[in-house]
Amino acid sequence: MAVSVYSYTIYHSPNAYLGTVLLRRAIAELPGVKLVRRPIYVPRDRGLMIAELLGGKENRNAGSYNREDCRRWSERFAIPMSYPDPGVFRERAVRWASLPYDREELPARAFYAADADKRDLLDQALFEAAWVAGLDVNEPATIEWAAKRARLDPERLMTELAEPGPAEEVRTALADFERLQCPGVPTVVVNGQRFFGKDRVDWVADICRAEG
Repeated sequence: MAVSVYSYTIYHSPNAYLGTVLLRRAIAELPGVKLVRRPIYVPRDRGLMIAELLGGKENRNAGSYNREDCRRWSERFAIPMSYPDPGVFRERAVRWASLPYDREELPARAFYAADADKRDLLDQALFEAAWVAGLDVNEPATIEWAAKRARLDPERLMTELAEPGPAEEVRTALADFERLQCPGVPTVVVNGQRFFGKDRVDWVADICRAEG
């Protein structure tokens, strides 16, 4: 029996990066399991943070704890990671306010514009750009960088991501994220069950084994 694992994330979330790497590892050898990546974006009128997208706010201590905790996870599971200085995010946020696309919309459109057989490679390259190379995935130059890593034509990808198809797909992904009442990123949905956080990967794998 085929099992589809729907994975909702953004690329500038360290927890989404770590969780997606671990998820790929956990289900790689499971027969009949299909990973369906659903990158979303943050509409400008909702704010810049996922917490704001969901109607809340991040508490003042969460940022420093998250840096500390993600470093532990990256070391424990041997996942390459370079966490940018907090000031880098603040500087980028100022730029994002004037960009033509909303936060995370550009990389998500690129993902949906890519050829189906190259989407996984591009997905991994976008995470690598954000969390290994320290690049801003909301910048066209970073999309082109990731496209080359995924053996895609950067110029063609930039042209196609601006077309109606990818725009519709990224909005559909966000609508599904909200319809399913996902509590944040990363959220994985399997057979209608939601699993939130990088520490739920083993639970997802167990469900897949039971359904397979």
